Parts: sequence; C-alpha cells; structure tokens
Amino acid sequence: MTLKRYGLPALLGAMFVLLAACAPLTVYYKQGASVAAMEQTLNDCKITALRKVPPRILTRYIPPTTAPYTRCDANGHCYTFQRIITPGRYESYDANENLRFKTERLCMAGAGFEKVSIKQCDSAQVAAARPLSATRTFPPLTESSCAIRLKSGRWKIVTPGAG
Repeated sequence: MTLKRYGLPALLGAMFVLLAACAPLTVYYKQGASVAAMEQTLNDCKITALRKVPPRILTRYIPPTTAPYTRCDANGHCYTFQRIITPGRYESYDANENLRFKTERLCMAGAGFEKVSIKQCDSAQVAAARPLSATRTFPPLTESSCAIRLKSGRWKIVTPGAG
C-alpha cells in the first residue's frame, strides 16, 4: 500500500537510508581532538578551499543514445530504424570540484586531521556500548574500533577493550 501511495521515490529513499546505515563512518580524525574542533576546522578549511578554488560551472551536451530495431511489412520487406533510448541533454558541472576537495583535504591534513573510515558496530558491540552518547573526543583507534550512528545524526566511536 505504501509503495502505491508514495511510489518509486519512497522506495528508493528507504533503500538509501538502509544502505547508509550499513556504510562505514568516514570522518576526519585526530586522536584526542574534540569533535567540535574537527567540525570548526573542517568548516574553516571548506571556506578556505572555496576562496582558493571557486566554482567553475561548465555545461556540456550529452548526445542521445539510440538502438536499432527492425520492422518488417506484410510483403517481407524489412527496414531498420533507430530508436532513441535516452534523449540528448545539457548537463552542468563544477570543473573545480575535485581540486577544491583536494585543497580541503590538504588543509585538514595541515591541521593534523586525516580522513578515516570506521566500520559499523555489530549488534553485540552496540549492546556493550550502552549508554549511547555521541563521541565528543576522538578516542584511540584499533582494528577492532567501530562506529554507531545515533538517531540524532551524530555517532559514537567504540574501541572494545579500551578504557
């Protein structure tokens, strides 16, 4: 019933939420730093990167995609036509996006932060990590470290065996 009412966008949105819940946490990390300091530094680096490498919006034309199909008449004469699969379209993109992202990463590295991916905790690790509260200071990371995404949008980094 929900699919009939809300259609494909609702289904795709639900699938995205489920996949995001399984994805590793990717975050700028510096042991002992506060999450607030990381967020402030990241904001400053994004502003710096935007000033150094402003958007450069370009437009390109994507030609239509076609496929052949054959149709035969009652006399046995066959004709091949081209069917449009996707229409031609114009697409805008930011040619400086990758360079701006690299500038941001270099800025964060200069402040001592590195981008890391931390796997999601399994149900046993989540149960052992209670009570659940957002990480405020980055703990030491080990191979067994994992992350729990909280309903608030924040996350808790868990390192089993660490004090």
